[in-house]
Amino acid sequence: MREIEATGVVLAGGRSRRMGRDKLPLRIGGRTLLDRVHEALSSRCTEVLVVGEGGYAPAGARRILDLRPGEGPLAGIEAGLLAASHQRVFVAAGDMPFLTGEIVGGLLGLLSGSIQAVVPDTGLGIHPLCAAYAREVRSEASAALDGGVRSVREFLQGLPDVMYVGESELRRFGDPNLLLTNVNSPEDLLQARAALDEGATRNG
Repeated sequence: MREIEATGVVLAGGRSRRMGRDKLPLRIGGRTLLDRVHEALSSRCTEVLVVGEGGYAPAGARRILDLRPGEGPLAGIEAGLLAASHQRVFVAAGDMPFLTGEIVGGLLGLLSGSIQAVVPDTGLGIHPLCAAYAREVRSEASAALDGGVRSVREFLQGLPDVMYVGESELRRFGDPNLLLTNVNSPEDLLQARAALDEGATRNG
C-alpha cells in the first residue's frame, strides 16, 4: 500500500510516571516503542514528526518542540498540527507497540470533506491519541488550550464534524484491543512482550 500525502505525528512528550522512567526507548520484539510507532506511521505518511523535548528521533523523522510543555497531549497535538506540511495528519501516542500501517492508512482514508477528525471508538472508550485529524483544526486546538481545555476528549466535543469508527469496522484492520494498546506501566510492558511472543509462536 502506498504512502499518503499526510503527516504522522508521534506524541513523545509524556513524563512516563507509571513506568518510572522514559518508556519510549524500551524494547518490544527487538525494537523500541518509538521505533515501532514511527515504522507504522512512516509506512503510510510522507512526513513524520516527533513532538517533545529530548531523546532521539528515528531516521527520517523530524523532532519538534512542544509549544506548551507539561500541558498534556492536546498541546502535543497542537504543536504537530502547526508544524504539519500536509492537510491530513495522523496523531499517535509514542507507546503503541502494535500500531500498524493498515489502521493508519484506513483512518486517514476516511478523513474527507467536512470531517475534521476520525477517531476509534471501541465502545469502552474513544482513542483520540490514535486518530486522524484535518490540519485545519489547529486553530480550534489553540483556542481550546488558550481557554483552559486540556482534555482531548473535551476538545473533540467542541468540533462539529467528528467521525467515530466503531469496533466492528476497526476489526478490518486487526484486533482493536491489540492495535490500540498503550504501554504505561512495567506490567503493560510485560503483557505487550508476551502478546508479541504469543503472536510469533502462533504464526510460526
